[in-house]
Amino acid sequence: MAPDPRVMISRRLRFLPHRAFAIAHHALFQGEITTFRRPRTYAQLLARKNLDPQPELVRRTADKYLVRAHVAERIGAEHLIPLLQVAERAEDLDLDAPTVPYVVKGTHGCDMTILVRHPESADKAAIRSRVRRWLRTDFFRHGWRERPYEGMTPRVVVEEMIGDGVTPPADYKFFVFHGEPAMVVVDQDRFTAHTSTLLHPDWVPFRISGRFAQADALPEKPAAYERMREIARTLGKDFAFARVDLYDVDGHVYFGEITHNPGGGLVRLRPRAFDRALGDLWRDGTPIPERFVARR
Repeated sequence: MAPDPRVMISRRLRFLPHRAFAIAHHALFQGEITTFRRPRTYAQLLARKNLDPQPELVRRTADKYLVRAHVAERIGAEHLIPLLQVAERAEDLDLDAPTVPYVVKGTHGCDMTILVRHPESADKAAIRSRVRRWLRTDFFRHGWRERPYEGMTPRVVVEEMIGDGVTPPADYKFFVFHGEPAMVVVDQDRFTAHTSTLLHPDWVPFRISGRFAQADALPEKPAAYERMREIARTLGKDFAFARVDLYDVDGHVYFGEITHNPGGGLVRLRPRAFDRALGDLWRDGTPIPERFVARR
């Protein structure tokens, strides 16, 4: 896939002060120029929130290792993916120890994931090399200036691969505004033929589109869907907005992550009126209009 020219341009603008970078970044990916002084849409509110210093709870829950203690306290440790190792140096990883399929993840940013389906034949040198690069990366400075990651301690965790150990389970991303899920994005086949289906919490499609293609058929509602909604409410109620990612494996809910700046501000929702509707929901609780919901 050819590099997105907007990404290339944005990377060259990292020398700009924080607000100037945010304005330019938003213009590139959202197609509009704004100072964020009177944010109205979801994209504007997300960018405006990212300009300010972040509350301690936001910083703690954005860290993919530290968030585990918070989640265990709020909903119970049984919803955590089993942790095999945590390290701050690649040399400290014991890659001979795992006997089951596992996942290596950076805890201080995004797009830092290695799936290891066959531990006995894993290229351990290649894994350590990638982990070293991750741990040298200041994701705030070298990414999209996402404030929750600013000053975060670089770490890596090794977790069991949940599911069948071959194909990662579907990822259910709950967009939670003031403690209530308003949209569910179902990511399937993320590492192969990625689809991302945008649904109303009633499990019917929205008449909208985002960054990735949507699945041809409506994804099957997970067995533990109501429990997932309850967990999303519990974990999201401390924030005006947060995205809570969950998995369903044979009816058991596992926690994925809490994201405070989904997509780094890159995702343009269409039609733009839906972006405004989400902004109205965020600002004053106005329900999303039914015209965006594809009910039969």
